Amino acid sequence: MQANKQQQKAIEWNTGPALILAGPGSGKTFTTVERVKYLIEVHHADPSHILVITFTKAAARQMRERFLKRMGGQPCPVSFGTFHAVFLHILKISRGYSAGSILREKEKREYLRTALSGLKGDFPMEREWEDSLLAQIGYVKNLGRLPENDLDCGMPKGQFARIFVEFQRLLHDAGKLDLDDFAAAVCHLLCTDPAELKRWQEQFSYILVDEFQDVNAAQYEAVRLLVGTSRNLFAVGDDDQAIYGFRGSDPAIMQRFVQDFPEAARIELSVNYRSKRGIVECAGRLVGANKERFPKKIRAAQDGKADGVNSDADVVRHSEADAVRKAAKALFGKKEETFEGGVWKSLAPDQSVWAGSFPDKKQEAKALVRMIKEMQAQGGKTETTAAIFRTNSDAVWLAAALEQAKIPFVMREKAKNPYDHPVCRDLLAYLRFSKSDRSRGQFLQIMNRPCRYLARQHVPAGQVDFTALKEAYRDKPYMQEILVRMQTDIMRIGRMDLYAAVNYVRKGIGYDNWLCREKSGKALEEAKAAADFLQESVRELRSMEQLEEHLEAYARALEKGGKETQGEEAGRKAADTGQEAAGSEQKAAGSEQKEAGSEQKAAGAGQDSGTIPVELITMHGSKGLEYDVVFLPGCCEGTVPHKKSASGRELEEERRMFYVGMTRAKKRLFLTWERGTKEAPGFASRFLYECGYREP
Repeated sequence: MQANKQQQKAIEWNTGPALILAGPGSGKTFTTVERVKYLIEVHHADPSHILVITFTKAAARQMRERFLKRMGGQPCPVSFGTFHAVFLHILKISRGYSAGSILREKEKREYLRTALSGLKGDFPMEREWEDSLLAQIGYVKNLGRLPENDLDCGMPKGQFARIFVEFQRLLHDAGKLDLDDFAAAVCHLLCTDPAELKRWQEQFSYILVDEFQDVNAAQYEAVRLLVGTSRNLFAVGDDDQAIYGFRGSDPAIMQRFVQDFPEAARIELSVNYRSKRGIVECAGRLVGANKERFPKKIRAAQDGKADGVNSDADVVRHSEADAVRKAAKALFGKKEETFEGGVWKSLAPDQSVWAGSFPDKKQEAKALVRMIKEMQAQGGKTETTAAIFRTNSDAVWLAAALEQAKIPFVMREKAKNPYDHPVCRDLLAYLRFSKSDRSRGQFLQIMNRPCRYLARQHVPAGQVDFTALKEAYRDKPYMQEILVRMQTDIMRIGRMDLYAAVNYVRKGIGYDNWLCREKSGKALEEAKAAADFLQESVRELRSMEQLEEHLEAYARALEKGGKETQGEEAGRKAADTGQEAAGSEQKAAGSEQKEAGSEQKAAGAGQDSGTIPVELITMHGSKGLEYDVVFLPGCCEGTVPHKKSASGRELEEERRMFYVGMTRAKKRLFLTWERGTKEAPGFASRFLYECGYREP
């Protein structure tokens, strides 16, 4: 396989620092592997002194396998590993740590609770709160310092810092290390022990770091110390794909690299071998709106004009691209130009990028399912397809629709069922008790939500009867009034349609006001969002029977989609080889893809074995993957960008996430949003406008 000029320049780089700006689909893995091979064969570097670091075991394994294959299978002691593996190796040898020194998840919670018990304060001690607090602790460790301002933990000023210090003291005393402690521990070792610093600098004469945009401050400092005076650091990354700020990663570290290594070569891998021209250009317009980035000129290897379409086409009316035309017909019916008062718009001259709107999430999901079905019917069964979401909970509407349509699909990250939220359980209990199920269990769920001062011991077993309840409280007139009011409310709800019934519980009975008294801050926001979700989901349902069927289908979809399948890699063609062209390595990658696809199909027993399952995945989870067809549903303000990340650096990271989602697409990309209702209107994401979208 032949490298392009930019790749070849990076491959031939010998000593000194280099920053390789590798855009999506530009062949960064190919370039990295070839550079290691070149170091050994041409520059005669000792392979045992070469270290290649990446972020996941799968990436390290894949890179090692590809390297050994390129070396003809001969033994070659180059070190490939994740940051965690490399740092633990150093700590094992230099400080005697072992696998038993690593803090287990259960132990982590125990140490946290011990730390909290030694401090003054009223702590919730709920599992979700503990998870949030541990995540914040991990974030601070990756940051390499306590932040100047208190984190948003809902605690009094300075409380988090005290918890952090006490937690770390307990770990130190017990000789334990959290995974997030590895980088800081290596930094401490190298800064305080000159002999060990010299030892490891001599051990690793050449260091190559993959996905450099994802490093955090502690990892960068450790690598900088390891490089030492040789300064042989080969950093490969793309600041436009830095999307892990929540765990301390910072694309500004790439700018710091330039300051720390001013003599570094800067090589741009600017040819995208993955995506069609329209996708590349559209994504480029989007990410170009970010200010804190290295400017780049990414271009597509494909000219994007193979479909023979009119390059001036803007609105989907009579497209010459047959697959797209028939898919559009499946959406719009016989009149392709209209659907629920809207039109699909093409955002690229080669018609590889489309944007469209729908009345709500349910209609959006149904329409996308019809579109997927039509594409598969037109010969797209062997195409890889993904729907990429901001969060995994956003995927549940499409999962339910795919399940109902019997279309095979896989959810890489199992989503929580939103109907299991306590607020949804309360509202469902009101509906069931009012319309179909007068059991004690349903009544206990609702009797004091809002508070009615009812006691469990007075609720009869079996079916609940208000006459018996009134008798139990016969000596308390004020309770008689409460029970009469509740009985009246239940009767009213029983006569209403489901949407009106939920609205009456929230506004008429006062459930929302009760939530406001019981919760605050983020918890209140999440509770109201759950209530809105349930109310909206029952809007088009006509009976409790339909609701129960919907709930069952929803649960089945999540359970089915969340199961791990044998061929989980089939949703992508792991061919970051740098070229779409011929070559033995490329052919081998294609062969491996077919094998993986066969495993995936076999895993979908009971379904159409000739169809590759649709993958539902988050933007974070999609990193490093690629698909023939990509859908990005839910492109609304408040979702992307998230309403809490609508400005500053957070907005730029949201834009990078959207960019990552877009650049997973090879052939076609569909961006959709929901218009909402008059009472709760939806608005197209600003990111759509940055891509060139204008509402018709």
